[in-house]
Amino acid sequence: MKFTAFFLISFICSCSQVSIPYLGKQKPQIEMPADWTDLSDQDHLAHLSSFEKMYLGTEGVEQMPLKSQEQEYVNNLIYDIYHNNELFFKTSNSPRIHVIRNDIPFHFSLPGSSIFLSTGLINKYIKHEGILAAIICYEMIRIDKSIYNKNVIVPIGFMTLERILGLNRIVTDKKIEVHKWAYYLMRRAGYEGEYYLQWLQTINRNTADFLTLIGDAASISQEEAMFKAFVIRRSKVEDERTIARKESSKNFYAFLFSVKDRNI
Repeated sequence: MKFTAFFLISFICSCSQVSIPYLGKQKPQIEMPADWTDLSDQDHLAHLSSFEKMYLGTEGVEQMPLKSQEQEYVNNLIYDIYHNNELFFKTSNSPRIHVIRNDIPFHFSLPGSSIFLSTGLINKYIKHEGILAAIICYEMIRIDKSIYNKNVIVPIGFMTLERILGLNRIVTDKKIEVHKWAYYLMRRAGYEGEYYLQWLQTINRNTADFLTLIGDAASISQEEAMFKAFVIRRSKVEDERTIARKESSKNFYAFLFSVKDRNI
């Protein structure tokens, strides 16, 4: 009995030193080229920006050329946002606005200063200049700060709307940060920041229309709730600032508000 136990233990230990061959087909060995390097952030951005021509060249995608006065208007709108927020933006490149004939309401951007707006979005949902400014602010921030997912897609010669919107989506936490930045940029450019909240509420009330854009109906409810809480906190701060300006010195409330802004 002792001999049997000793034999089994010896056999198991010896087997642990033996390399068991790969069963079935021979396991492939992948060797990377000697000069192989991972794609950098700039490589991913350049790859994503190349989808502009692919999308515009896709069958069924029709771009509506802007008239001279229309182009001048959007250029001035973009300039106002940039000019009043020069310290925020890393580059002064003015985004190109592409208006796409499509009844589906959507907007998106690509690295390299390209913003896309659908006629369905403009005709049905942009009822105020503040709403248009909110959308453009959001996309200008994404372009300037390169807030895009690192996706590598094999080019197949065309790019559907659903695919390019899917590639353009970012996680909720990142979107909330962009929303906050856009709120400040709008205020500095002379627009009421509450229009940004109104825009999110519009999407939330019409999720069926915007499902192609947002992808997940539940996410926009979370975005609206989180951003609304932010606006409420900001409104309280603005009320406090009004009182402070009447009763305190300029240097005092400049110090106070600077600290508060960094804590929000």
